[in-house]
Amino acid sequence: MSDFLAFPPVSSLRGVLRVPPSKSATNRALLLAALTDVPVEIARPLESDDTTALRRCLEAMGASITTTGEGLRVSGPLRGAADRVIELDAADSGTAARFLAAAAAATPGRFILGGSPRLCERPIGELVDALRSAGARIEYGAGEGCLPLTIEGGTVESGEVVVDAARSSQFLSALLLAAIAVDGGLRVRAAGRIASGPYVATTLEVLRDFGHSVEVGGDFAVRRGGPISGRYETPGDYSSAVPLAAAVGIAGGEATLEGLRWPSSDADAGALPVLERMGVRLVHGHGGLSASAQRDALRPASVAAGEFPDAVPALAALAALAHGQSTFSGVAQLRLKESDRLAALAALVRAVGAKAEVREDALVVTGPAAGGAEAVTRLSTFRDHRIAMAAGLLSLRLPGLLVEDPGCVAKSYPTFFRDIETLSVR
Repeated sequence: MSDFLAFPPVSSLRGVLRVPPSKSATNRALLLAALTDVPVEIARPLESDDTTALRRCLEAMGASITTTGEGLRVSGPLRGAADRVIELDAADSGTAARFLAAAAAATPGRFILGGSPRLCERPIGELVDALRSAGARIEYGAGEGCLPLTIEGGTVESGEVVVDAARSSQFLSALLLAAIAVDGGLRVRAAGRIASGPYVATTLEVLRDFGHSVEVGGDFAVRRGGPISGRYETPGDYSSAVPLAAAVGIAGGEATLEGLRWPSSDADAGALPVLERMGVRLVHGHGGLSASAQRDALRPASVAAGEFPDAVPALAALAALAHGQSTFSGVAQLRLKESDRLAALAALVRAVGAKAEVREDALVVTGPAAGGAEAVTRLSTFRDHRIAMAAGLLSLRLPGLLVEDPGCVAKSYPTFFRDIETLSVR
């Protein structure tokens, strides 16, 4: 039986809140620290289901990861076992699976990489093809192009690698991160369009923070360096800040979101201008972001959202409560997430009485929502953390909504509903 959360509507949101650390930066820092010869202190890392899955796998590969007063102390390097195959369970984490596939291929040892049933449906074939072209010995355990994988590690050779990153920038990022474990490094080139390109910028930023050599031209050349120091400070997460700012837009009021770098390479920082177009006033201050809005003043917007796809669920919730039609285009990759997010968002929007249309690479939302047809409407989240957050945003305005499986937000933002409650004025 699924759990449901009843989150009563609020009159406004007000207060100060420190946003969670970046999941993207935490995962990249964990892997780079585990591939490093000297201990690294990761200050204020995110603790979530995704980062825990990666941490557990890195420990299975030989990393020592201990809790400190500031965060985590990570000691590498990674290594396999001489007498056995190491099983790596990435759970629901696509990021962990892609990063581990490349890291395991560059690490001596034998590995079997798997995950949850949904993760084993998500694509990894383009990354496997690129790794094989560099000498990696990888076999599929079930269907072509998906987990599980059997990996003979330490087989990646230095040189140029070409990867198709049109469906996921994580394929490219995985190769860039694993390059520091390859003698002589790697020169990596994307074959055509890169999905959600700003996530690659985050990868390059963290590599540089760790002191590694990065050259950017028509391709990316990465070689082992540093680290410059044994400490990495995790920035705040714009993927968490966007739904918080959207919540202010829906409920009205004003909130200060602390712990955010500006300017930022974070992909979802690109969604901030869209929030402003939809009626949320944003002001950057020292280490934070102030969000304010008038109640009942949301506006529709039509944007190309392919560079910040994780922000689309929160933006779709805003669109469902605005008068008029909003279109979020260039987001075909949302079909390949923890759920088919285009279909899931359309179902969510329709459940609250707004209109939704799914096109080949776009979601069209026409509001305003009228509320469900029944006294109590159960909102399916498809066990997807971003969909659960969007359902929670709608609950701030519409009565009688029950959010299914609210605990799935632990994948990226375990305290999401508690933080919204902290800001709520009723």
